[in-house]
Amino acid sequence: MKNKKTSPIKLLLNGSGPEAFRLSLSGFLMFLSSLCALGPFYITYIIINRIIYPPLLPQELFKLGILAALFILGQLIFSGIAMAQSHVAAYNILYDLRVRLTDKLLRLPLGYFTKTSSGEIKKVMMGDIEQIEEFIAHNLVDLFSVIFMPLLIFAWLMTFNVPLALISIAPVFLGVYLQQYRIKRDGDDFKHFFRLKGRMNRTIIDFIRGMPVIKAFNQSVYSFENYRNEAEQYSNFWIGMNKKAAGCMALYALLMDSGILFLLPASGFMYLFGKITLSTFIMFMFMGLGMSRFMKQLMSFGSNINQISRGVINLNEILSTEEAESKGRVTELENHALQFRDVSFAYETKEVLKNINFTTPQGTITALVGSSGAGKSTLGQLIPRFWDIKEGEITLGSVNIKDIGSDTLMKKVSFVFQDVFMFNDSVLENIRMGDKSISREQVIEIAQKAQCHDFILNLEEGYDTILGSKGTYLSGGEKQRVSIARALVKDSPLIILDEATSYADTENEAKIQEALSQLLKDKTVLIIAHRLSTIQRADQILVFDKGKIVEKGVHSELLLKNGPYKNMWDKHKDAGEWGIGNRIKEEITL
Repeated sequence: MKNKKTSPIKLLLNGSGPEAFRLSLSGFLMFLSSLCALGPFYITYIIINRIIYPPLLPQELFKLGILAALFILGQLIFSGIAMAQSHVAAYNILYDLRVRLTDKLLRLPLGYFTKTSSGEIKKVMMGDIEQIEEFIAHNLVDLFSVIFMPLLIFAWLMTFNVPLALISIAPVFLGVYLQQYRIKRDGDDFKHFFRLKGRMNRTIIDFIRGMPVIKAFNQSVYSFENYRNEAEQYSNFWIGMNKKAAGCMALYALLMDSGILFLLPASGFMYLFGKITLSTFIMFMFMGLGMSRFMKQLMSFGSNINQISRGVINLNEILSTEEAESKGRVTELENHALQFRDVSFAYETKEVLKNINFTTPQGTITALVGSSGAGKSTLGQLIPRFWDIKEGEITLGSVNIKDIGSDTLMKKVSFVFQDVFMFNDSVLENIRMGDKSISREQVIEIAQKAQCHDFILNLEEGYDTILGSKGTYLSGGEKQRVSIARALVKDSPLIILDEATSYADTENEAKIQEALSQLLKDKTVLIIAHRLSTIQRADQILVFDKGKIVEKGVHSELLLKNGPYKNMWDKHKDAGEWGIGNRIKEEITL
């Protein structure tokens, strides 16, 4: 993987782009703020020195007071501007990261989303990126401060007495070494902790999504075994990690507060033997012991930085994921005939399609039929390159789809899915999919063609009704008509219908069929269907079984062959005549 050995914080700062200047400016301003913060202490030292070794004149005291006030004012101004700059940079980086991430996700093959749960992706897009924003806006500025202050204090103390300055910082070095040792020792534990956290988040989402089923079967949270197990593992591991780290953390806290054990006897000895002045002794007691306060603040960032680092790594893993190969040279096609040549496809090791060959001429309808799991829907998803094939070739307009620019290819293909997703937005925006170039009048005209205008008008606010709010939801058949309207808006030359009437009752199916007649005019069409009555007039029917095409032909030809299609047709007719009432009558008669 790219950048595998690069530190996460460096990855974040390298990816900050134009905001790097703002962050650098913020760091420089915090350096100036830290210098100003030392000013009042230096003035305090001068006053103490004047008290011990008079005279201290009133006008001098007044000037020193004014100078201390100016230092404090400078500290506030520099830190305020630094904070403002870091916030602007954070929000811009947050926006850029989310745009880059969503753009990347759109270019990834569907295989990535099969292997990666929506909970893990949501954690990166929401939780991890929010933490990155919080770190840049607040923690990074504070981090600059707590780094600069002990360094400046140490450099200042070195001008008074080098041995005492080294003694004052010795516990800090020991504490830092101890923390580094703990982080290195527990590195694998941290990784496992974040894995458990991600799995628990994923399970929580599954639990929420499965709530209707859980309630329907009168189950409780304790019977949802995956949720309970993940929560217990996460809790037990977190408790164990803290117990393991308790000794190091206690020793670290002791070291951070033990400066006086080293500094007091050493500085007292030097003062008694005239090596330092009383004012220097007081300054070391005052400033040297205060150094550990900043170091404790610095080390408190350790857990935050560790968590941020994990988020940056997760983000970088997505951004570095290999995309579908695309040469993208072709942007114009002479025609829209579709051809599969010796195509085989597998989900990792599970082979789904084997040696598929067929041609769909432009302006014709090809139907795919067969039992569930035969590979029909997968075949449809290969055309817009939701998945990439490893063997064979798929061409559109005699051009390999891998040679067609991704934007061009997606414009050429429209899907009417079996399961239709509705955004939490108005009906109008759900139809035109956010394309403001499609006017309201055009949307209404298209909705009329898609046979969904009437039921939309019956909604509380018509086309402005927000789906999902106030309990406004569409039925399966209504969603499919909206999906057809979306396809009409897109107006692509190649249409793929995946079980387009699967949720329709008798009344809705007639309306959907009428809507499809508008959609399919002069288009190259691929229909994936279980209801054989909907594809009798197809120009070509492909019968699938276990990933292979076992029969080809039109409806009448396939019936004469007396093969798998004839068998499916007979079962379809029997199912049409079957009913619970008929079955009960048969049993009563018997």
